Order: sequence, then C-alpha cells, then structure tokens
Amino acid sequence: MLSKLIRLRLKGMLSRTASGRNGKRKGGKGMMILFLIIMLYCVAVFAGLFYLMFRTMAQALCGTPYDWYYFAMIGLFSFALSFFFTAFTAKSELFEAKDNELLLSMPIKPRLILMSRMATLLLMEYLFALLVLIPAGFAWFMTAGVQAVQLVLYIVCSLLLSLLSAAIACVFGWLLALLLSHVRNKTFITMVFSLVFMGCYFYFYMNVQKYITMLLENHEAIADGMRGWGVLFCLFGEGIARADFGKAALLCVLCLAVFAGMTLLLGRGFLKTTSTGHRAYKKASGKIEARRAAVSSALLRRELKRFTSSAIYMLNCGLGLILTVIAAVALLKQADIRELLLMLDTFGISQKDAALLAAVALSFLASMDEITAPSVSLEGKTIWILRSMPVSAKQVLAAKLKLHELLCAIPTLFLSVAAAVTLRTDALGWAALVLIPQLFVLLSGAFGLMMNLLMPKLDWTSETVAVKQSGSVVVTMFGLMAYTILACVGLFILVISRQLLSVQLYVLLFTLLTALLCALCLLWLPGKGARRFDRL
Repeated sequence: MLSKLIRLRLKGMLSRTASGRNGKRKGGKGMMILFLIIMLYCVAVFAGLFYLMFRTMAQALCGTPYDWYYFAMIGLFSFALSFFFTAFTAKSELFEAKDNELLLSMPIKPRLILMSRMATLLLMEYLFALLVLIPAGFAWFMTAGVQAVQLVLYIVCSLLLSLLSAAIACVFGWLLALLLSHVRNKTFITMVFSLVFMGCYFYFYMNVQKYITMLLENHEAIADGMRGWGVLFCLFGEGIARADFGKAALLCVLCLAVFAGMTLLLGRGFLKTTSTGHRAYKKASGKIEARRAAVSSALLRRELKRFTSSAIYMLNCGLGLILTVIAAVALLKQADIRELLLMLDTFGISQKDAALLAAVALSFLASMDEITAPSVSLEGKTIWILRSMPVSAKQVLAAKLKLHELLCAIPTLFLSVAAAVTLRTDALGWAALVLIPQLFVLLSGAFGLMMNLLMPKLDWTSETVAVKQSGSVVVTMFGLMAYTILACVGLFILVISRQLLSVQLYVLLFTLLTALLCALCLLWLPGKGARRFDRL
C-alpha cells in the first residue's frame, strides 16, 4: 500500500503540466521538452555558482589542518538550501493536500499516508541537496585527488544528512500547520513567514561573496565555534576529511534516530492536524445579510478574495508587486543613477534619451506579475459552480483581467514616477515612463490569461501544482521575460553599439509592437477565449 501511495504522490507532483479537460494532454512532448530545458538551465546555473564558490574554498583549505572545515561547510550549505526550499512545502504537502480527506476516509492507516507524503518530500530534499553536494564534491576531488574511502564516506554521509534536514523541515511544517489551525487569518501569517524567509534568502544571495571571503579569512575561529553549535556538521566534516569511521557512524546514527523519531511524532499528530487544518471560524449571529451588487463588481470581489486567501498564489504570482515597490525606493538613490547616466553619456545617450531607455527596462519587472496565468486553473474541479452561475464567460475573464490591472498598475505607476523624478526628465520622458510599463502590465495580464485558457490545469490536488507547475505560468513568465530581454539586447545592438536606430525610433517601435500584442490578446479573449472557457 505504501508503494502505491508513493507512486500516486509522485504522479501527482510530476503530473502533466499541460493537461486540459478531463486530464487530456495538450502539447505533451513540447511542454515536457520546454520544462526539461528550463530545469536543466536552472540546475546548470546553480551548479556552476556552487562549483566556483567551493573551488575557491577547496584551494584554500586543501592540505591544511582545517580540511574538515570544507566538508562541514558543504554539509551546512546543503542542509540550509534543502531546508529553505522544502520547509513551507512540507506544510502544504503533508497537511494541506486536497486529497487528504479522501484518503483518510478510505481504509488506509494515517501513518501510511504520512509516510508517502514524506517520501516525496525527501526526494525534493535530495534534489536540492545535490545542487550543492555534487559541484562541491567535484571541486574538492579535482583539487585534492580522489580517495576511494573518502568518496564512499562522502556519499553515505551526504545521503543520511538529508534525512536530518527532511526531519526538521517536516517538524517545521507541522508546527506551522498547528499554528495556522488556531488563527483566523492564515494567509497573513503564512505571508509573514514566507516573506521573512525570502528576505533572508535574497539578503544572503546579494552578499554571498562577502560571506565566502569571511568564511575563508576567519576559518579558524569559525571552525572552533562550530564544535559547539554545529557539532553535527563537524562530525560530517571530520568523518569524511579524516576518514574517521567512528564519527561518520555517529553522524549516521543520529540522523537516522532523528528521522525515525520525527516520523513517530508526526504519525501521532497527523490525523489531528489535518482534521483541524480546515476548521472554519464562523460566528453564528442568527442574522442573514444579503447585499446586491453589479455582476462585474461581484466577480471582481470574488477574484480578489481568491487571491488574498492563498499565500502560495500571492507569493508566487504577486512577488513582482513587492519587488516593484523596492525598485522604486532604490531608484531614489541619486548617486547610483548619476553613475549610470555618466556611463550612458560615454555612448552618446543623453539624459532625455535615458528616460526612454528606462521605460523599456522597467517593463522587465512587470513581466514578473503572472496573476492571471493560474487564475483559471485555480478554479479546479469546482469550475462547474462558476459556469452554472448566471454570468457569461466574457464577464468572468474580464474580472480576472481587471484584478491583474488593479493590483499591478498602482505599484508600476509608483515605479514610473520614481524613475521620472530621479532622472529629471521632460514631458516625453514622463509619457514613456508611464505609458510603456502600464502597457506591459496589460500585456502580461492578457497574455497570462490566454495561456491559462490554452493550457488549463484543473485536476490538481494542491494549489502548488496549479501555481508553480502549471505550463501556463511557465510560458507566461519566461515568455514575457524573454520578450523584454530581447528588447534590451536589441536596444544595445541597434541603438547603443551600432547606432542603426535612434533612441526615440526604437522606443516607438517597441511601444507599437507591445500595443499590437496587447490588441491581439484582448481580441482573442472575448471570442475564442470565452468559448474555450465554456468547454472546460
């Protein structure tokens, strides 16, 4: 039974991202090839970064008494990376999966359901850990040479260390699920935790080179300090670097013991957590309140409530809103802008033309807002309720697009004003900085909605599948990013480098092309798009 549950869970996580009505496959091989290319690209980028980072450490620590410190850092980095990317996934995959209630109603032991969830989570732990372990291992063995005993210990200890990170991630997800089951506004709490985690991640990413230098310059003090707070990583490092079987065995026993203890602990609390996780906080007042509203307003409120009630939806599809505000504040730093203007002046770009170039560059942030891309998929198997209401498909699609405009237009306008004020541009620059990003906001909303109608994903068991693994989201995000990147590349080649076109003409052509794409999407939605929605 456990093997069947694991296979079903893996099939759900790796389900076809381009499935349509009744799970029929659309675009099958093409979408799988696209996902494979994107996945390989991301893996290559991360692996390359970690290899370069650990190669510097390997060259500095190889042959020194602190060679174990290198492996301790590998263990710490792999543990932190895998825990960071699976902590919140543990909450949703273990305790908030859509099919939990269905499985619990069947003659299946809750512990088996939990173990099947944990198996898929452990697979994710290994995938993220290997992004560190493989390039870091290559960096060391290419520097110090390959020793068979050391290599075997490295593989075994690395595999068991991921059990420890999986155990802690599961406990974190369990505690978070318990906390959210006793609060009214679950979305707000989840958003706070997620934003704190993401803030820490971006802060570390922006300062990673400084931290690597600090770890090398102060390796003796840090290594001595790790013997207290990082004793497990010290066992990992010394067990591998010194081929100390005793310390390696102790580490393996501790990891297995913690993982087994966590499994027993969560097994006892799994049924209680899943049953209270869906508790509805209702207050009976004996009164029924009814309000009438226009169809468009009611549908818009429905879309807004759907967006604000899902932390996964807000974080993944609305993150660009936060980054847009941050970018607007950053633009107010006059010194950085002045340096950029001086650099553009060397290419013959005046300050007035710089505003036009900035309008094209600001469109990149607008491409990170994909609020409409999963909006149809998130209706799920209950889409029949919406279709049975006395509203047309055009009205439903218009409400989804209007929500995107309302949420994205204001932060984008704030960014445009900040850029115009900072650059001290003229009327033409103001017009370009305001018009072009807003036009791109409309394009991202219409294009995302069109892609979701072409590649709906309605058979999901977790919102994560619709938001993160949907083909429409991937195509929208990378398609719009590719469009803006190509526009910037063309700007550099045709305007700055070869000076084949003037800045004004290039920006005008970009604006007209973007407007044309918007028009094509907006003409498609109420016609073919509405008919496709009616057939879902």
